[in-house]
Amino acid sequence: MTSNYEETMKAKGYLPYHLDHIPSKMIQIAKEELNETNETRAAALDKIRKYIKKERNLKCPMEDEYLLQFLRARKFDAKRAFSLLQNKYQVKKSYPELYDSINLDDLRKVYSSGAGYCYPFRDPDGCVVMVLSLDKWNPGESNICHALTALTGLLLNVVDTPATQISGVRILVDVRGFSFRQMWSLTPRYILLLSRALRNCLPVRFKGIHIYNESNIFQNIWLLLKIVLTDKIKNRVHFHGDNQKQLQKFIPKDILSAEYGGEKPDFNAGEWCCNEMEPFYEKFLAMVKCGYF
Repeated sequence: MTSNYEETMKAKGYLPYHLDHIPSKMIQIAKEELNETNETRAAALDKIRKYIKKERNLKCPMEDEYLLQFLRARKFDAKRAFSLLQNKYQVKKSYPELYDSINLDDLRKVYSSGAGYCYPFRDPDGCVVMVLSLDKWNPGESNICHALTALTGLLLNVVDTPATQISGVRILVDVRGFSFRQMWSLTPRYILLLSRALRNCLPVRFKGIHIYNESNIFQNIWLLLKIVLTDKIKNRVHFHGDNQKQLQKFIPKDILSAEYGGEKPDFNAGEWCCNEMEPFYEKFLAMVKCGYF
């Protein structure tokens, strides 16, 4: 990625992936779409803490910055936010093979493959654009448990930023090269986990899921997955085949890389992901040590 590209994108008004503050337009979005004001924030934080303290056998962080993730994801309805938090830790307890004994070297192998990464600039709505390149996931090197744990960590890292909690995430899933070996790894147990992640166990506002280069093999997975998705999520899933112009109606070519007909200079996705995740590991490991006991 060149400095000229950065200058051009900033001149066009695109916000960078890394934001250490909440821009004024996002503050307005939070107020209008999420019902977030100083008053509602304080009241909702007080309510959700009371719910957590009353919940038996639940241990989780109580800091504002953590609880706000769930409150923003549920528009400051403290009861619904608490339900989302409960779901997160119930899923964690239900999948011990993913979260009880995390090996960082296994995660680093997944991240270095470039199977998941984010573009350096947000879309015009301020959403982070995450790319999942399924052809770069080799189940022989990183099994499904490692892959799903890595995906969980990446999503939690992305939503750790207040600006992203407000504006949300768009996901581009490139299904090119999706194989029978990958399909066999996605057993009903893990398809259910993916559906729960999209529906009600992560504090992420999924603004759109864009499937690109889909194959007949992947369609079999989708037939199972859509059974357990809400209509709201299904309506945000878009299939594009290999039609770049159709994809660019949702994600501008300014942001997209050349393989999708975009103008972003190529960069090392694996290197980006490793550098992004390395300082987050300590927080991620602390998160997965919490939950129901």
